[in-house]
Amino acid sequence: MKIFRKAVTSLGGIFLAALLIAALAPKATRGVAAALVQVTNTASNAVPTQDGPGSFPYGAILCNEVGNSNCGSTQQGLRVPLTTSTGAAVNRLVIEDLSAFCDIDQGDQIVPFIRVPLPVDNSTAGQGTLLYGFPVALVGNFFAFSQSPARIYADPGAEISSGLAGTFAGNNASCNMYLTGHLESK
Repeated sequence: MKIFRKAVTSLGGIFLAALLIAALAPKATRGVAAALVQVTNTASNAVPTQDGPGSFPYGAILCNEVGNSNCGSTQQGLRVPLTTSTGAAVNRLVIEDLSAFCDIDQGDQIVPFIRVPLPVDNSTAGQGTLLYGFPVALVGNFFAFSQSPARIYADPGAEISSGLAGTFAGNNASCNMYLTGHLESK
């Protein structure tokens, strides 16, 4: 019996020592590895401080109406921001997705559109604006459009506006236009 008790006590001690080593070894290993790695931030070897390519998500809703429709306080246009939410200077707005949802009367044939000034780095800058039209299709009782991906670029401070073109059989028509993309700051 004494031999059995000595064997169990010895095995228990070994087991306890193994548990103690297993619990402490990962911390000791991390401590040694951390001491060997040093990160410095110099002008010639800068450490990145921002994830991604300097882009900030952006979205806007524009509304255009004919007659007494339902745009409410939604604006017909927007000005591209000059700075991001973190204060970084904006280089340009990239619109990646366009969609429209229109409430029109029976017989109306409309094309909602947005006007975007040509970017400064374009060879024809200052010579006008680009018009992007949305050919809408009947979905249930409403008309809708979606264009993804769309690559539309606008400079900071540029005025983007919306409009409706076509023939209006009724007195009321409205289109909400959704623009999503990102602001580039690099």
